[in-house]
Amino acid sequence: MTQLDPAAHRSAVVEALGVLGSGPEERFDRITRMTQEAFGVPLTFLNLVHDGLVTAQSTQGWRQGGSAPAEQVFCSTTVLDDEPMVVPDATLDPRFANLAAVTEQGIRFYAGAPLSMLDGTRVGTLCIMDAQPRTLSAADLDLLRDLARWAERELGHSIEDDRVRRVVDGLVPEPVSVPGHDLHVLSLPSADAGDVADWRVARDGRLHLTVGAIPSAGSASALLAASVRAAVIARTDVPMEDAFPGLEAQVAADLSVADSVGSLFHLRLDPTTGQVEYGDAGHGLAALVRADGSTVALRSNDLPVGLQPATTPRTPGSLQLASGDRIVLCTDGVLAGTGDLDALVDLARTTADGAELVEHVRRTATHGTLLVLTRH
Repeated sequence: MTQLDPAAHRSAVVEALGVLGSGPEERFDRITRMTQEAFGVPLTFLNLVHDGLVTAQSTQGWRQGGSAPAEQVFCSTTVLDDEPMVVPDATLDPRFANLAAVTEQGIRFYAGAPLSMLDGTRVGTLCIMDAQPRTLSAADLDLLRDLARWAERELGHSIEDDRVRRVVDGLVPEPVSVPGHDLHVLSLPSADAGDVADWRVARDGRLHLTVGAIPSAGSASALLAASVRAAVIARTDVPMEDAFPGLEAQVAADLSVADSVGSLFHLRLDPTTGQVEYGDAGHGLAALVRADGSTVALRSNDLPVGLQPATTPRTPGSLQLASGDRIVLCTDGVLAGTGDLDALVDLARTTADGAELVEHVRRTATHGTLLVLTRH
């Protein structure tokens, strides 16, 4: 299945920020000015990395708005990692010794912290430079991280709803094909709903399906949902019993800052055997419709992501999918015209296949995701 190129994804999110080419802005200049004063350096930059370029969105000691090819700039390396990068003396570092900034402009010291959006995409850096070699203490690094978090918040505020919608639309997965099974999908993304949705085939051939929601986070809901989805994708090859704890550790801080939680349902199907394992974190919108018309709600007593105590383990479930059996997963938006999950399950019993069910729901759904998985 086609994966989004990380560099192209980064460029799309930078474009969605809507600040490139907008000229000097005091809210960004204040950050670079205070960073310069805090570290006593001649140069500070708030840079954005996009389309093979690094653009100085704000700078102290250099020209505003200038761009340089990414391969000629320290920051194109900084955005490849979550942690700050410190180069005490660039002339001694083979990665950077031949950069024009070093050979022509005399830069020796560089330190930069990556700037990440709520979906985890690193879009740029907040960095400092000096013509003299330097080192940073642990306290200095903490200060640089704190200033970078400030820059992230200012960049995040720049995203308007329609730009968020373009980013969210671009993250809709590609169709997948699963031997012996049909997967029918209704996907109606919304920048306001904060729905989590993903479907993909892992390297081991298993199908992964995910639905969820980030409620009550205002304009940040969609980006928080994208962050949760990214955390799910990052654990495609992680065993089910380890995936949820790792995911919660990754996204808990973002959810806490937004004073929100996340519901999530995730399943994995082995198409050769029909064996399914799943986990439900407070979502509750999943059901198995057997070929004989009987149904089983696929839910647990586990709390949403962000509420489950770290000392309380998750309780994954399992089932065997037989010929003619159908699994229905959804988010709230697709229930607008059908009622509740029970009504959707009744529709699943009476429709001929997943395609007919999807088309029926499409006529009344306002937003959200419906996944219908059927075994031949």
